[in-house]
Amino acid sequence: MFGLLLIGSGVLLKWGLFDGIVRSMVTDQLQLNPQENKEIWDTWVEPSSEIPVYMKFTFFNVTNPDEIKKGEKPSVQEVGPFAYRETRRKEGIQIVEDEIQYGSYIAYDLDPSASCSECTEDMQITVINPALVGIVAMVKIIAEQVELPPELPIDIEQFILEALNEEITGTNETYIDDLFVTQTANELIFEGYRPGCLNYLLALLDFLKTDPVFGPLIGDVEIPAIIADGSFAFFKGKNGTADNGWYKINSGLYDMTQYQHILEYNGNPKLPDNWWGDLPKTPSANRSGLTGMCHDLAGTDGTQYPPFVPKDQDLWLFSSDLCRSIYLSYQEDVDMDGVETYQFRVKPEVLEFTNPENACYCPGVEECIKVDENDEWDFSDCTHCHDGMLDLTGCQGAPVIISLPHFLNAQKDMIESIDGLSPNADLHTTYLNIEPMTGVALDAHKRIQVNVPMQPNQYLDCLNDVREGVFPVVWVDEGASIGEDDLKELKAQLVTPFLGVDIGVGFMIGLGGLILVVLAVMETCCSCGKKKS
Repeated sequence: MFGLLLIGSGVLLKWGLFDGIVRSMVTDQLQLNPQENKEIWDTWVEPSSEIPVYMKFTFFNVTNPDEIKKGEKPSVQEVGPFAYRETRRKEGIQIVEDEIQYGSYIAYDLDPSASCSECTEDMQITVINPALVGIVAMVKIIAEQVELPPELPIDIEQFILEALNEEITGTNETYIDDLFVTQTANELIFEGYRPGCLNYLLALLDFLKTDPVFGPLIGDVEIPAIIADGSFAFFKGKNGTADNGWYKINSGLYDMTQYQHILEYNGNPKLPDNWWGDLPKTPSANRSGLTGMCHDLAGTDGTQYPPFVPKDQDLWLFSSDLCRSIYLSYQEDVDMDGVETYQFRVKPEVLEFTNPENACYCPGVEECIKVDENDEWDFSDCTHCHDGMLDLTGCQGAPVIISLPHFLNAQKDMIESIDGLSPNADLHTTYLNIEPMTGVALDAHKRIQVNVPMQPNQYLDCLNDVREGVFPVVWVDEGASIGEDDLKELKAQLVTPFLGVDIGVGFMIGLGGLILVVLAVMETCCSCGKKKS
């Protein structure tokens, strides 16, 4: 009976009571409550105070700008990383039952020790001029919006671009510009530079608005906020401010499966209508009036998930940089110094247009998409829908195309169109190493590449002969990895207790089994002795 009691108690402790106790303890420890769980709350408010977070920029320095303008194949060389240490905190926090609202404050400071040896903020880098490419696209949009009366047979696009070409190739230093610019890293990232093409366009539009004929026609033309003051930078206005988005999340107070799931972004439960299209997964769903998932907010911010993460379910995260929610799928188990984690990665189908769920992520797709005999979308005529690419024009108000670094998982011809690209899944993919019991990301890297479309243009000398394609500018690795001391502490809290229980349970079951075996042997021996007698 004592042996059976030991075995039963071990089984009950390990697979009955202990599991429930652990789940209850983990749930209590993760609660976002400033009064009852201050340590977790403080870490959530200022996560970068516990684990260093870095934003690393690697630019594609252009090595043959003159040849590119003559139609030759572009050649680029990586320069970086410029590693900026992030200071993150949540501001303006409001709590209402199980909902928490806050603004995201982020400041960036260059860390020379984590950057390349020659990477300083005043280092000069030559990149394609995003402002010029953006202006060409914006002028085309203006031309489509403006309807001139019959007595003014003018091509607005031609009129503006020819005037722009004359000024950027002229003698007025205020307006001189080119397809490629050489600026410092800080000017390109945060501070901003003042492109001559942008200065002239804004001056021209201001002048035309005073004209009695053109004024009423272009008075409602909106200038994208990123260039409205005449300067451009990729993260302009994002350094040292809370202007990085306002969020509302679920605290998990009533349902831990919704822990830290994003409910609203900038006050809205859906993404803005002009960011993406509406096509659903299938033509029949479209005919029924359903819309796609492109405007949905799904998942968390990627740093924390509900506890007890399973391998067979995708993890969703919302990225304001991507202007959308994406999912990551289980890849493999990863041992981090004795702490077992699940690695989740962004799979190729997330950005592929063979995936029908992505139909609404291609601008203007309604004009080219077809329906095949199996009631599925046919993208064969949508040549501007490139696998591995995401057009953020609707979100950014400027022609920005996002991909994985070095065009990882993009079409082969895109990679081969530029010398200097070498995609590597281990270096260029987005992944999370999740500790499954707590749902905490112990190692996380969100990697994206910023590109601009480059197209020949007959009205601008610098674009007359260029090859059509997608041109890379910079790729970014935003990542955080738990430190050695924190990992040891986590191991002591998670691994050691389970190891102790496993040892104890193993001892109980082993001892109980040994007692039963010894008794069985003794009984057998006694029976044999009696028979011999």
